[in-house]
Amino acid sequence: MRLYPEQLAKHLQAGLAPCYFIYGEEPLLKQEALDALRQAARAQGFDDRQRFDADSGLDWDEIFSASQTLSLFSQRQIIELHLPEKLDKTASERLRELLKQCHPDLLLLITGPKLNQQQQKGAWFKALSAAGPVIPVVTPDARHFGRWLAQRLQQHGLSAEPEALQWLAYAFEGNLLAVNGEIEKLALQKLPQPLTLQRLQRLVQPHHQFNPFQLFDPLLQGKVKRACRILLQLRQEGIEAGMLCHLLARELSTLQQLQLGVQSGQSFQQLAASLHVWSSRQSLMQSALARVPLAKLQQLQTMLAAADRAVAAFDDDEAWRWLYSICVGFLDERLMVIEP
Repeated sequence: MRLYPEQLAKHLQAGLAPCYFIYGEEPLLKQEALDALRQAARAQGFDDRQRFDADSGLDWDEIFSASQTLSLFSQRQIIELHLPEKLDKTASERLRELLKQCHPDLLLLITGPKLNQQQQKGAWFKALSAAGPVIPVVTPDARHFGRWLAQRLQQHGLSAEPEALQWLAYAFEGNLLAVNGEIEKLALQKLPQPLTLQRLQRLVQPHHQFNPFQLFDPLLQGKVKRACRILLQLRQEGIEAGMLCHLLARELSTLQQLQLGVQSGQSFQQLAASLHVWSSRQSLMQSALARVPLAKLQQLQTMLAAADRAVAAFDDDEAWRWLYSICVGFLDERLMVIEP
């Protein structure tokens, strides 16, 4: 059973499952889901809680012992287990054994990082899915962030005019922890409703937060203004130009191989599978291929090589100028005029 954070409260009205797996990269939503589960468990007499990290130094026998031992002060207990980026074969096997130990007086709360599609096909993930609800926690993307903000404001008895909500989404995209803190502060001030743009701009300090991987989807979609805004914000956040060069090189190489293959008559789906392009991104890749021909991709590769040379020469400003030009280059099929 797959649950989303916004569905958890309704789910808990029907009682607790024996095991929950919360995974993803969004710290606010992960912590709130954990807090909700802990609170529901305490209300049902789970007063003892033990936490373990499933790293290489974990003594799994200690977890098994804890799962079968009741304390003198509690008849029901919670075991929290934090999974690392990757599970080795031994950890995978021991985790599946642990899931078989569930009993009515034991609640397993298991957390983990963001998982790719291959990891979600693993035996340990399938075992977790069978043992209880899995709860993916992800940062709402730009299309859904405004709706998430409106719901979060409503939870605190607040509302905002459309332009104020749009500004708030722009000011805090990618940073749920920061915007949640600001919303909590606004709720304490008993302000007139709905909140106006002028009032928000006076009371709230913008705090965007992006990661480098968020740059690519807007580029593939041809949303150049958004991509350039993300690029500039990444620079302000201290992301190194060399890292972006490395990641862009991989994207451009994949696009070029796809374009060459499609032009030679090969199936896009087969090519994408052979290049390990996730199914969720294949439509974005097709959109980019329809807009950016091979000659343009080759020019972008040349520009990326210039950015790499600037990085090697410690010319940071020059490297970022090239990166900005590459983003603009994803707009359409026209070759760009490159100044010497």
